[in-house]
Amino acid sequence: MFPRIPENQDALGGYFGLEAGRREHVAFHPGATAFQSGRAAFLAVLEARRPKRVHLPWYLCDSMDEPLRQCGIEAQRYGIDEDFRIAQPLALEPDDWLLYVNYFGLCDAAVDELLVRHPANQVVVDNSQAFFSFPKHSVATLYSPRKFFGVPDGGYLVAPTTRLQFFERDTESVHRSCHLMTRLSLGAEAGYLQYADAEHSLSDQPARRMSKVTEQLLSAIDYADVRERRRRNFDLLQSHLGPCNELKWNLREDQVPLCYPFLVRCEGLREALIRARVYVPRYWPDLLASEASLPERERRLAADLLPLPIDQRCEPEALMRYVVSPLLAAIRR
Repeated sequence: MFPRIPENQDALGGYFGLEAGRREHVAFHPGATAFQSGRAAFLAVLEARRPKRVHLPWYLCDSMDEPLRQCGIEAQRYGIDEDFRIAQPLALEPDDWLLYVNYFGLCDAAVDELLVRHPANQVVVDNSQAFFSFPKHSVATLYSPRKFFGVPDGGYLVAPTTRLQFFERDTESVHRSCHLMTRLSLGAEAGYLQYADAEHSLSDQPARRMSKVTEQLLSAIDYADVRERRRRNFDLLQSHLGPCNELKWNLREDQVPLCYPFLVRCEGLREALIRARVYVPRYWPDLLASEASLPERERRLAADLLPLPIDQRCEPEALMRYVVSPLLAAIRR
């Protein structure tokens, strides 16, 4: 059903390979403080400001719970609707914060609406899936560049009204870089376990500054080219798969998406794509094993959403052959 990508070609999607450079590091977001991960950036602002409670979406990576546990801060969950907006109105107490995820880099309008309804000094914008979205006037904006580029770690925090303490620089990037070089040399499958180990090594860590390795790698990226390629690939998938997609997207001129979020009722698509070496992650597998209080909407997204690759490594011809055409054939079968 799905033609398998030949072994002498790299797979589509999955973790990134190495991107190197030697220019002086200048953060893409001026004024941002560079940390070793997005969760470290969140931990740093929590330690500095100490809210009593943070409202978080159910549909969220469990790594974002970690900084709250480290600080002993209460977490309160909320649901999202079919447009990824907050499903029910929230009443924030004076010591509460509200964290909202700019899902897939496609929910900037929801961020704008949220900042109209709630005080900016109580809103945290999680742009970990929206690297190219510029920070709004909020208490904090978080970024995770390794979701967009081939770097071992890294995160940014924009929190102009927060006085941060001094942080030691992270020195472990070299040990998190093996999967980048392995993928470049031997392909995606050879480095997957190294990638998983690198991700795990970022858990339960104190906040540290971004490493020199990651700064150097980020300095080499042609951000304009990445922007153009991601938008081009998103438009390609949207033009062919949009009519079948339960999620309706309208790519704004200022948006650069993480992936093409595709939701459809058709059994076995994820497994077929992976067999064909098109690696699509699941956002987020731990949700499916969570308590019964998980809303049905979030459970459906965790089970069925396919974040199809549209990143800068993907060429239109490969996306058509290995993603679009097989998906359409499977859905229409």
